Amino acid sequence: MKKILLIAGFGFIMSPSLFAQSPVMQGSILIDPYIGFPTSNSMWNNGGDGEDNYKVNGGQLSYGGRFEYMIADDFGIGIDANFVTCGYNFDQIDSISVYDPNTGTYSDSITSNNYDYTAKRTRIMVRINKHIVQTETVDAYIGVGAGYRLMSRVWQTNGVNDLEQEEALIPIACRLAIGARFYFTDNIGAHIELGALGGSVIQAGVAVKF
Repeated sequence: MKKILLIAGFGFIMSPSLFAQSPVMQGSILIDPYIGFPTSNSMWNNGGDGEDNYKVNGGQLSYGGRFEYMIADDFGIGIDANFVTCGYNFDQIDSISVYDPNTGTYSDSITSNNYDYTAKRTRIMVRINKHIVQTETVDAYIGVGAGYRLMSRVWQTNGVNDLEQEEALIPIACRLAIGARFYFTDNIGAHIELGALGGSVIQAGVAVKF
């Protein structure tokens, strides 16, 4: 990931249009709704031995948005927030040994159980961006964010809670990122961001400027 960020940043810096007119400037307001990929669901398997009706909870995407106010022509500050639901659900045939005190023997009992795990994460971070390349249509930046992470997890068997966790073990969120906005008009465009921590590695969506 560090190599990807360095290569992308070097490419932005070496752009031949580095000194062209900037699409953003001091006083600009930037809003970036986005989707992110991958989520933790990419780590879950597709069902193992004895697992039926396997599915993931929450899909493969996260959702978020950034707000940025340009306090200088090449520096902005704002808020970055994102949300994701992940987990899995499957049915499994379980065999347990039952002791019969009348006969003094054990016999196997076969049961079908449903297992469900759902995790929800919300991150809210203060974000600062240094804009490193600005042309008539491209606005590239490096950014860092830090803030709070909310977390809830629920493990269930047959719809009954086995364990519930309502707070993150480490309630701190942070993000290091490099990204770019590509404007199709004076106010509307698209953006993509590569980052580590604080959300999905790849985030992309619409770029709106006021």
